[in-house]
Amino acid sequence: MTRHAPARRSLAFGPDTPWPAAITVPARNEAERIGPCLEAAHTALRGRGGIVLVVNGSDDATFASAQTWFDATGTAGLLLDLADSPPGGVGAVRRQAVTAAVPRLAPDGVVLTTDADSRVFPDWLDANLAELKQADLICGTVFPDAGEFARLPPIISQRGVAEGEYVALTLALRALIYPLAHDPAPCGLGAAGASLAFRMPLYADTGGIPALPNSEDRAFAETAEDRGWRVRHSPKARVTTSCRLDGRAPNGMAEALAGRISEDDPLVDSALEPAGQTALRLQLRQARRRAISRFGPDAPQVAGIDAQLGGLPRTRMRLSDVVRELPLLSAAVSSAQMNTERLTA
Repeated sequence: MTRHAPARRSLAFGPDTPWPAAITVPARNEAERIGPCLEAAHTALRGRGGIVLVVNGSDDATFASAQTWFDATGTAGLLLDLADSPPGGVGAVRRQAVTAAVPRLAPDGVVLTTDADSRVFPDWLDANLAELKQADLICGTVFPDAGEFARLPPIISQRGVAEGEYVALTLALRALIYPLAHDPAPCGLGAAGASLAFRMPLYADTGGIPALPNSEDRAFAETAEDRGWRVRHSPKARVTTSCRLDGRAPNGMAEALAGRISEDDPLVDSALEPAGQTALRLQLRQARRRAISRFGPDAPQVAGIDAQLGGLPRTRMRLSDVVRELPLLSAAVSSAQMNTERLTA
C-alpha cells in the first residue's frame, strides 16, 4: 500500500457538491505554465466537475499562482501542496491526486489525468465521455506545442522519420495479429499521463496508478489490459504539451527530446521493440485473449502464456536499431497480411 505524503497546505474551492468529472494534475515548479493548464481544464469542464492540483517539491510560485487562479475563477477544486516530491515520483503524486478527488466524485464520476505543462482541448472532456461509452480506459492523443516545436533544431524532425515509420508498422502489425474491436485504427502505442480517463471500478481493480517516477501511465494501461479492461487510444481526446528540454520527470518527453538533439544514437520510444519480439508479443497477447475466452482468466493455459510474456524482456531500442529493424518489421507486416488474406479467402 502506497503512503501519501503529508500536505503542508490543502485548500478547497467551490460548492461541496458531487463532481461528475475530476481532472487531476501533478505540478512541480510550474508557475509559468500552470495558469494556461488550469484555464484549459476549466474550459473543458464547463462546470461539470472540479480540478485537483497537487503541487509537489516546488520552490517557485506554483501554489500561489494556482490559488489566485482558483479564487478568481470560482472553479471547483482542491489544491494540495506537498513539501517534497514523494519517493514514487510523479506516479505517487498522481495517486495522491486521485485519492483526494474520490470523496468529491459522483458515484459514476470520471477521473481524468493531465500534466501541468499541457493544455487540454476545449472538447477534451466531451470526447473522453463519448469514448468511455465504448471502452474503460481512454488514452488520449498528445500533440507537441506547435510554436515550441518549431523552435527545436531540425534534427528532431529528421530523426523522427524512421521512428515514425516504425510506429506505423508496429500498429499495422498489431491490427493484423492482435486486432481489438474496442481500439480500432487509428490508434496509438502506450499511454500518456497528459491524457487518461477512467472510472473508479477500473482504478480499484488495477491497484491504481503505480507509484513510479516515470512510465507510470504505461504501466497503468498495461495492467488494465491484463485485467481484461478495454483500453482505447483516442484521436478525439486531444492535448497539447510543451516541447521543453528541461523536464520535471526523469526519462520523460523533455529528456527524450534532449537526447535526440545531443546523442549520436539516441533511444527511441520505449514501446518499440525489435521486429521478431514485436510479432511474438502480439501473438502471445492474442493467444492469451483466446485462452481467457475459452478457459477463463484463472486457467492454467492463461498462466502458461503469462509466464511466456513475463519472460519476454523489454529490449530498449536506439535509432540505429530502428533503422536496422525496419525492413524486418515491414516483412513481418507483409507476412501477416498474406496470412490474414489466406484465412479469409
